[in-house]
Amino acid sequence: MNLYGLPEFVSYGILVGIAVVLIRQDQGIHLKYWLAGWIIILVHAGIFMLVIPDLIPDVIGRGLLALAGLAFMTAAYYQQSVVHAPTLLRQMGRVGLPNLAFAIASTAYVELHPDGQNYAPFAALIAIGAACAIWQALDKKETRRQSQLLVALACLVYGAQAWLLYAYGVLMASQWLMCWTYLAIAFFFLRQARTLTVGTVFTALSFVSWGFVFPVYSLLQIYAPDSSSHIQALVWNLPKFLTAACMLLVLLEEKVARATRLATHDELTGLPNRRLYEDRFNLALNRSDRNNSKFAVLIVDLNRFKQVNDTLGHHIGDDLLKVVSLRFRRALRDVDTVARTGGDEFTVMLEGVNSLAAAARSIQTLRDVLEGPVTLSGNLVDIGASIGAAIYPDDGATQTELHAVADARMYEDKQQGRLREKASSTQAR
Repeated sequence: MNLYGLPEFVSYGILVGIAVVLIRQDQGIHLKYWLAGWIIILVHAGIFMLVIPDLIPDVIGRGLLALAGLAFMTAAYYQQSVVHAPTLLRQMGRVGLPNLAFAIASTAYVELHPDGQNYAPFAALIAIGAACAIWQALDKKETRRQSQLLVALACLVYGAQAWLLYAYGVLMASQWLMCWTYLAIAFFFLRQARTLTVGTVFTALSFVSWGFVFPVYSLLQIYAPDSSSHIQALVWNLPKFLTAACMLLVLLEEKVARATRLATHDELTGLPNRRLYEDRFNLALNRSDRNNSKFAVLIVDLNRFKQVNDTLGHHIGDDLLKVVSLRFRRALRDVDTVARTGGDEFTVMLEGVNSLAAAARSIQTLRDVLEGPVTLSGNLVDIGASIGAAIYPDDGATQTELHAVADARMYEDKQQGRLREKASSTQAR
C-alpha cells in the first residue's frame, strides 16, 4: 500500500462528496458526466494508493484517465444540449472508443515492447478515431461554420498524433492523445459556457495545464531524467486538484446565479417579477427626470384565462402563460421591460414613449401577437388581452399613481371588449 497516495485519495473523495451535494438537485445530464469523470479519477487514485505500479496497474490507470477524459468531454460538449442518455452515449462512444483503445494498447505496448516499431495497429486506431471525430463534427446540431472548425481541429490533432507516432514512437503519440483530450475539454467547456466567470476561465486553464502534464512528463524523462526524478508526484497531480477546485467554484457560481435569478424572475415564464420590475421602474423614473423625457406603463390582463384554467386545467394555463410571455418578449424592443406581476397580469414599461398615441402602437402590437387560437396539448385556446396605458409624468409622478391610471384604463378596455362581444353575439342570433 502506497501511503503517499492517501492524501490524494482522501482529497478527491472529499471533492466528489461536495460535488454530489451540489448537483444532487440539478437535472442536467452533463452534470452527471462531470461527476462520473471525477469518480473515475477517484478510482484511479485509489488503485495507485493500494497497488504497487506495474504493467497491469499502469494499463488500468491510463485507461481510467482516458475514460475520465471521455466523460469530461461528453459533459463539456453537451452541457447546453438536451440529449437523451442512450443517444449521448452512442455518439460519444463512437468518438471515444478508438481513443480509449489507443491509450490502453499503447501503454501495454510500451511496457512489453519498449523498442518495438510495429505502428500499423496504432495508425489504424488513429485513422478510425479521426473518421469518427469528423463524423461527429458534421452533426446536424452544429452550424456549418462550427462543423468546419471542428473538422479542422480533428484533422489537426489526429494528424499530429500520426506524425508523432512515426517520428517519436508510440509513447509520445499516446501522451499527445491524452494532452489533446484535456485541451479539447477546455475548448468545449469555454465554448458552451453561458458566461465567462472566474470559475469557468480558471477551470479551462486548469484543464489545459492538466493536458500538458502528459507530454511534459515524458519529455523530462527523456531529456532531463535527473531533474524529473526530483519532481514529486504531487506536482504532476496539482492540475487535477486545481481543476477540481475550480469546478466546485463553477458549481457554486451557478447556484448563486440561479438563486439570484429566482429572486428576480418569475419561475414559470422567466420574465422579470414584481421585484425586478420595481427596480427597473425606479431606474427609468430617475433617467426620465435626468433627461427630461417620458416613458409609458402598460397593464395587460389576459381575457378568458380563468376559463382556460377551469375547463382545461392549470397545466394548460401554465403553458399558455409561457407562450404569451414568449410572444410578448419577441414583440417588444430590447430596451422595454415586460414583467409578470400577477397570475394572468403583465406589466410593460416602454422607454421613450411620450404619448398615449405612441403607446397605442405598442398596444396594437401586443394585441396582434395574441390574434388567432393557440394550440396547447391538442386544445385550441382563444386568448386576448385588455390593456391600459399611462404616461410618466403626464398621468402620475409615482409608480402607484401611474399604475392606478393604467389599471383603470385597462378595466375600461375590458368592459368595452365585453360589450363588443355581447353585441356581436346578439347580431349572430
